[in-house]
Amino acid sequence: MGPTPTSTDRADVVHPMDLPLFKGIVTTPEMRAIYNADEALQAWIEVEAALAEAQAEIGMIPAEAAAAIRDKADVRLIDVDRVREHGKETAHTLIGLLREFRRNIGEPHNTWLHYGATTQDILDSATMLLAARAHRVIEDQLDAMIQGMVPLMTGHRDTLMVARSHGNQALPFTFGLKVAGWLDEMDRNLDRWRSMKERCLVGNMSGAIGTFAAWGDQGFDVQAGTCRRLGLGVPRTWWHSQRDRLAELCNGMAVIAGTAARIAQEVYVSSMTEIGELAEPYKKGIMGSSTMPHKINPIASEWVFSLARIVRGNADVMGELMTPQNERDGCTWRAEWIKLPESFCMTSAMLAHLHRVMTGLEVNVDRMRENLDRLKGVLLSERAMFVLAKAMPLDQAHELVHEVSLEALRLDRPLLDLLMEDSRVAAVCEREEMEAALRPENYIGLSGAVVDALAAQLSKGR
Repeated sequence: MGPTPTSTDRADVVHPMDLPLFKGIVTTPEMRAIYNADEALQAWIEVEAALAEAQAEIGMIPAEAAAAIRDKADVRLIDVDRVREHGKETAHTLIGLLREFRRNIGEPHNTWLHYGATTQDILDSATMLLAARAHRVIEDQLDAMIQGMVPLMTGHRDTLMVARSHGNQALPFTFGLKVAGWLDEMDRNLDRWRSMKERCLVGNMSGAIGTFAAWGDQGFDVQAGTCRRLGLGVPRTWWHSQRDRLAELCNGMAVIAGTAARIAQEVYVSSMTEIGELAEPYKKGIMGSSTMPHKINPIASEWVFSLARIVRGNADVMGELMTPQNERDGCTWRAEWIKLPESFCMTSAMLAHLHRVMTGLEVNVDRMRENLDRLKGVLLSERAMFVLAKAMPLDQAHELVHEVSLEALRLDRPLLDLLMEDSRVAAVCEREEMEAALRPENYIGLSGAVVDALAAQLSKGR
C-alpha cells in the first residue's frame, strides 16, 4: 500500500478508491495490496519469469538465461517513467516493459525473454494471477462473514418478531429465522465462489493465435510448466477470445453483491425510526448529519448498497466484453483491466462493511415485541381461521376472520374481543382456546428447528 498522495500529486488521483477521503471505504487494504500499480506490473514480470523457467526446464532456452530473467524479475528494478515513454512511442501495452526488463537482464540472456509468447499470453495470465489472489481474499471474507453470522442466528433463535410481506405485517416468526435466511444464501455464495477456482482461475500461454507454433511440439509443455509455476490451472485450449471465465468471476461477485444488498437493505429499513428493530453498531464520535445533531444514520448499510450496484453493473459490462472479433481484438479486452479489479476491490469493501454490521448489529428485542403486538392480535388471523375451520368450511372461516380483522383494524380493538363478540365464533369456540391461539409464541412453527438444523449443517461443513 503506497503513501497517501501529497498536495503536489493529489490532482492526479481521480478514482474514489485512491482519494484520501474514500480510499478506506470503497476498497480494502488486502485488495489494494493486490491491485496497486506495482503489483500489476510485477504480475506481468512474474509471468515472464515463469515462462522462461518452464522453457528452460524442457531445454528450449538456456538455464542460465532463465536464472538471469528470474534474478531481475522485480518491479523495483524497472524504471516506470521510461516504460511510460516507450508506451507513448510504441502505443503498445507491453513492449515498454519488455525493453526495460531486457535492459536490466543484459546480454546475452535478454534475448530469451518473452520467447515465442504474445502480449495477451502475458497479460491474461497476469490477470488470472492477480484474480487468484483476489479470489482468496473474497473467499476468506465470505467464510468470516458466515462464521460471524452464526452466533447472531443462534443467539436469537427464539427472539419473536413480526415477519412482513409486501411491506405489511404478515405472521410472527423469529429473528433467528430471518438471519438463517441471510446465512443460508451467503453460504451458497461461498459454495459457488469456491467452485469457480478450477473452472476460472487458469493461465494461458499459447502463442500469437493459440497454435503454440513458435514452440513446436513442446507448446503444451511450455503452457503447463508456466501455469504450474504461477499456481494457475491449465486450459484445455487457448482462450484469447474466450472471456467467459472473467465474466463468470464478475457475475459471481454480482450474486454476492445481491445478497449483501438484500441484507443491508433489511438493516436499513429496520433501523427506521418508525420500526426501530435493528441498528448498526455505534461508537462514540459517529455523527449522521452536519446540521441535525440527533441523527445516527445506517452509513455502512448505505455503502454496501451503493457498492453492490456498481459490482452488479460491472457484471453486465463483463458480459458485453465476451464478444471479441475473430481470434482476438482489443475492443473488449482492455475494458476488463478496469472492470475486473474494480469489482474485486469494491466487493471486498462491501463485504468488509457488511461484516462489521453483522458482527456488531444492535437488536432491539423490546421494539420487536412492541411491533409484534401493534395490530392487537390481527397478526394471528391465519391461526384464528384454522381454529374456526375445525367447525366450518375453511373458505367460510377465512371470510369470517377477514371481515372481523378489518373491523378490528378500523376500530383499533383487539381481534380476540371482536371475534368472541361475533355469535358465529362464540357458538363454536371458547374464549380460552382462541386466546391461546392468538399468542404469537404459539404460532412460530419450526422456526427454532430451522435455525438448529442450519447451525448443525454449517458446523459439520467446516
